[in-house]
Amino acid sequence: MLRRYFPRQMVACVREASGICRDPGSGLASRTLPGGMMTYVRTSSSSVQQRDPSLSWMRVRRYRHFDVPVGEDFARRVMCPTHGPALVARHSFCPLIHYEKVEPRYKKTSSISAHGTNLVERRVERKRRPIKYASHKDACIYSWYAHQLSLRLEDFYRQNGLSDNVIAYRALGKSNYDFAAAAYEYAKCHAPVTIIALDIKLFFDTLDHKILKKCLKTVLGLESLPKDWFAVFKSVTRYHYVDLDKLKEHPTFGPNLRNRRLPLIATVAELKREGISFKANPEATRGIPQGTPISAVLSNLYMIDFDLDVKRYCERIGGFYRRYSDDVIVICDPAKANDAETFIKQQIEKVKLSIEDSKTERTLFDLENKADLFANSAQYLGFKLAPTGPTIREKSLARAWRKMRRAIRKTRRKAQQKIATGQATKVFTRKLYRRFSYIRVQKGTTIDTVRNFCSYARHSAKSFDDGSKILRQVKRFEKAALAEIKKLKSIEATSPNTS
Repeated sequence: MLRRYFPRQMVACVREASGICRDPGSGLASRTLPGGMMTYVRTSSSSVQQRDPSLSWMRVRRYRHFDVPVGEDFARRVMCPTHGPALVARHSFCPLIHYEKVEPRYKKTSSISAHGTNLVERRVERKRRPIKYASHKDACIYSWYAHQLSLRLEDFYRQNGLSDNVIAYRALGKSNYDFAAAAYEYAKCHAPVTIIALDIKLFFDTLDHKILKKCLKTVLGLESLPKDWFAVFKSVTRYHYVDLDKLKEHPTFGPNLRNRRLPLIATVAELKREGISFKANPEATRGIPQGTPISAVLSNLYMIDFDLDVKRYCERIGGFYRRYSDDVIVICDPAKANDAETFIKQQIEKVKLSIEDSKTERTLFDLENKADLFANSAQYLGFKLAPTGPTIREKSLARAWRKMRRAIRKTRRKAQQKIATGQATKVFTRKLYRRFSYIRVQKGTTIDTVRNFCSYARHSAKSFDDGSKILRQVKRFEKAALAEIKKLKSIEATSPNTS
């Protein structure tokens, strides 16, 4: 899936909540969560005061939850080798806050009518992803233990030759277009090949707790979990949560959510006193929440045996294996494709997971047969990999076009209203330029590009040996966006309030 980029640099700011957790000199960027809550993340501005390197794992969070934000003092207590484990072992974890992230998916299907004409049907489906985020103390603890586990997991990958195979949730300094380009280059060099793409069904929701615990002990090199590690493990497997919608509807907690000056929504004691229900993990023996700082590394941890087995199998057959979270891709000789797919499904069953059969794709990638473009195109990480050259996937490209047109319409509507009422005399288009055009800006002594779809697509084109088609796609998009922005200037000329 194409990564989402924020179209403009987030403004560095420091917001103090009732004098709590002041962090002088910190650079923080704000983002609004559902319910009017604000979350703050550290920016990379050169003017920001340097933090203690030992706290590089810590992220400042200032959204409202069932406790107040924590600072570096609490983080140091958590990571203290003498007192930290005991603190975590006796820590009472708060319930998570749950909401659903809804993403519209636009699908197009073709069929032939009784009269032989081609019928195209467009429909919108909504993908719902449950997100659960932790309180501040819990998130700090999860972040520290995720950091420790990531280091151990990286060692495991290096020792077992998996560093190139597991590509999600790791600090590799690469983007998804780099991974797609590597797969495309392999397919070109070894063509004809079969590209097998599989999707693991309900990945986070179906991780078996016993297998997860076994993998955790393996990577930590322990026969049994210490009390602190067990407390963390228990909190993410036997978690409880509160629905954000229920909080919004509550006569007391609803206004608290909307009042951004309050440092917290409510205490756990207040929630219990008001009869707010704490829902438990619906699956007693499987599933972890999506959205906590430790969820991603636990999902990678869970797959270590699967990754090892599939990697070794692909080496034996001379194939290519990568796993990006729940997306698995194998590229191999067409004669070995059936056996390879069967083997993958067998290994998935061993770890008590299942494949989403409706999303499984097998593509014959053949440089000698470029005529049948559709049949020879494989989709991977937001790109279509075809013998004639890679392109950005139609769905990803269409999403960018919809966002651009929606933003243009919104700007036009607001400009017309403000000019008509005398509140403005011109159309402000700077934000549109930053979102939908390729802009290079100077940062100190270096030249950088504004992060948006255009810069992403251009970087993608450079990653592939032959990115000419991607470059044509993005240039067409930029030309259309600039033309639409230019049309907005006509509003000023036709306005009766302009002189």
